[in-house]
Amino acid sequence: MAETPILSGPALLPVEMPSTATGAAEAATEEESGKLPLTTTGTSEHYILGLANAVSRASATDPLTVMFQAEKLPPGQSVSDLDAASFQRMVYESALTRLATKLKAGGFIAEAGGFAAVACWEPGEVGEPYSSHASVLAQRPLFAKFVKGWRDIMRRQLYPIVECVSGGKYWKLSLMARDPAVEYVPGAVRAVLAPFIERFTSDQNQGGPMPVWLEASSDKARAVYAHFGFRDVGETEVRGIKTWCMIYTGSIDIEKAG
Repeated sequence: MAETPILSGPALLPVEMPSTATGAAEAATEEESGKLPLTTTGTSEHYILGLANAVSRASATDPLTVMFQAEKLPPGQSVSDLDAASFQRMVYESALTRLATKLKAGGFIAEAGGFAAVACWEPGEVGEPYSSHASVLAQRPLFAKFVKGWRDIMRRQLYPIVECVSGGKYWKLSLMARDPAVEYVPGAVRAVLAPFIERFTSDQNQGGPMPVWLEASSDKARAVYAHFGFRDVGETEVRGIKTWCMIYTGSIDIEKAG
């Protein structure tokens, strides 16, 4: 996939919620003007490394990430034995491995504001997602429980919809991060989310309108996605850490899936 700039038009959804008064003023100005930061998409090494770096910096302290990385360590070793740089490197390498699978399946990476925010979008179809991870699941029971949890919710909540409205196909937000090492760019998160979910669920999408799926691993992430129109359809829990499964359908008529 060639690296392509996406020149976003008027705001499709409300601007992301800022965390400071200054950010609120900037966001208000941006929303009035209808402008988003320049967004580009691609699958080159530049995009892969950019997303892997952002994910490693943004999620290195995320409880779910810590639990999954700890499960990879040799017996007798724990995350507390690693320094911050070593653990971040583990997360970075894990992201690279995950991205290789997702891009091979037809996914692409979107970034905005010079990688201030970056996301991986992946096409999906009714069936067994991540079947290539079967050997990994056998070795990592906590990760296996997590995958089983959201797969069960996906079968109950997503599949009946996509089987009726989009021939069993959907899009998934697979990885997303706002890089703390990059200066805050107003609207960057919105730029890698809103234009894409609107396109995927519209008649302009190749193959017709398709619902969008994601898993949110924290209350903060859940709130951000809800702000952009995603709705909760179930939650799964592993060792007290919750993950929320969410769907965005936009203007798709899902009544016929009921």
